[in-house]
Amino acid sequence: MEYAKPKPIIDDDSRNYWESAKNNKLVIQYSKSSDEYFLYSKQLINNIDDSEIEWKEVSGKGTIYSYSIIHAPAEPSFKEDTPYVVASIQLKEGARIISNIVNSDLSKIAIGIKVKVVFVKQNEELTIPKFQIYE
Repeated sequence: MEYAKPKPIIDDDSRNYWESAKNNKLVIQYSKSSDEYFLYSKQLINNIDDSEIEWKEVSGKGTIYSYSIIHAPAEPSFKEDTPYVVASIQLKEGARIISNIVNSDLSKIAIGIKVKVVFVKQNEELTIPKFQIYE
């Protein structure tokens, strides 16, 4: 099946993230020196070298930090998805990730609601981590 939406740019900085998603694993980077998780650009962390960074699998659980319900699609390929939710998720491990909230009643979406990762396979080459509400 052909994926008709804009595809993420997979570069050296994000390859582990996308490859792990294909195996239903959510991984993010961890700084050994600062004991912090981040996703996924080391360029956002000041004065850190590659030897201080490792990829770690995380729980995939977190809370909605902020969100928007999109009624006007960002581009035509998203029209059938409207309304859809774009959210900033505060992961249990501390990092934030931007993703969609799926398989959830829109009326229940609120800041602070618990969510967990689900993996949405688009084709053999692309699986996208998204989130859904859980109790």
